[in-house]
Amino acid sequence: MKLKINTLKFLLFLFIISMQKSVAQEITVKLEGVVKYNSTLLQDINILNKATLFGTSSSIKGSFTIYAKEGDSILFSSLVYEDRVIKITRNHLNSKKITVHLEPDYEQLDEVMIEKEIFINWKSAAVPKGTILSIDEMSAKKAPNARNLTDPNAQAGGLNPITLFMMLTKKARLKRKERKLELEKNKRLKAEFATTIKNEYEATFFSDVLHISEKNIYLFLDYCEGNGLPDFYKSEEIVVKNFLIKQSKDFKLIQK
Repeated sequence: MKLKINTLKFLLFLFIISMQKSVAQEITVKLEGVVKYNSTLLQDINILNKATLFGTSSSIKGSFTIYAKEGDSILFSSLVYEDRVIKITRNHLNSKKITVHLEPDYEQLDEVMIEKEIFINWKSAAVPKGTILSIDEMSAKKAPNARNLTDPNAQAGGLNPITLFMMLTKKARLKRKERKLELEKNKRLKAEFATTIKNEYEATFFSDVLHISEKNIYLFLDYCEGNGLPDFYKSEEIVVKNFLIKQSKDFKLIQK
């Protein structure tokens, strides 16, 4: 009988411990954190609790506040630094602190365009330099500094010029890309304009209005292309048709 009582007490003890652990895992805690790259505090880093979908961003001093419970995944992201996900552990909840180290995203440096001269006061410039590794299961060990491995000037400290150039020229590169796409689109429309007219206008337009026989339609459109037809690719229909009518008169004269 005594053995059964001891067994029941032991089972009750295990049940209480498991319940406490379960309840503890559901407790949401306010965490105070800091985002860094080396010794540089990072501003405007996007921070999102993927479990609750609530987020915030880091201040000018790299600090932030977010609510989380054990097991939640916190996403840190920006345009300049690599994304990093930190899983909240019991250590985070007990200390109510979290320190995150980010690393520059060097893959974004495929194209760096400088359209005008930029003069930088290196003594007073203050731009994020970034690496990182969160201090959780990996203890206090810091991730290798990728910049030290790839940039021969990294050991000199100070500002990362590549990252700065990328930030300063982002808008210029986007505008250049938009202009290039627009030019390519216009070039394609002009090249295909004669075919577009052939497909959109009915055969009766060429025969009844322009008095061009079916066998001479493509020859006539080639003639019009040589006289500036592609330049009308953005014009209104009435303007295009007036141009074709005038060209048809000249075309019939040379066919006689």
